[in-house]
Amino acid sequence: MKALITGGASWVKIDEVRIITNVFTGKTALLLAQEAKKRGLHTTLIINPHCISKFPKGIRIIPFKYFQDLKDKVVSELKKNTYQLIIHACAVSDYVLKKPFKGKIPSKRKELVLKLFPAPKIVKIIRRLAKNSFVVQFKLEIEDEGIVDKAFRSLKENGTDLVVANSLESIKLGYKAFIIDKRKNIKKITSKKEILPAILNSLPK
Repeated sequence: MKALITGGASWVKIDEVRIITNVFTGKTALLLAQEAKKRGLHTTLIINPHCISKFPKGIRIIPFKYFQDLKDKVVSELKKNTYQLIIHACAVSDYVLKKPFKGKIPSKRKELVLKLFPAPKIVKIIRRLAKNSFVVQFKLEIEDEGIVDKAFRSLKENGTDLVVANSLESIKLGYKAFIIDKRKNIKKITSKKEILPAILNSLPK
């Protein structure tokens, strides 16, 4: 079985030295890739390597930094190769600048207003290009309240097969996530190492 995993934060360029990003490191995606390799899956990892110092052997790495890089590399990879399993764990930018500033914005400005626009949804691009793949998305909320309903709604909107949902609230207290399928069956997990086995158990037999 071939698996494609995305991970890490996608950057949005403001100018040549400034970016908009988020706090996520890609370590969950790296763990998923390592666990997939251990189970004999031929694994490709599209990841922002900014927070990762070393990658294990046996995993094909496709690096990216900016949102557009991620989009282009996902599209290119899915047009060239077929994957039975796609795990989209990347912390993707929801908004982008249409046109970054040229050079470096002077620091003497009294005010700087950035106009952001909704970014294309990478998960929807994945679903469109990989119609026969089992696609897993990740969904992050601020708190646990209502998280299952919100995650299930996102799964239906994006046409994915499985969603891994967790909250900043639970991350601060340890690790907890809910894995939800298309029938709204729910599995609660309390360790990142439980994610991949739960995904593999959900694959069509």
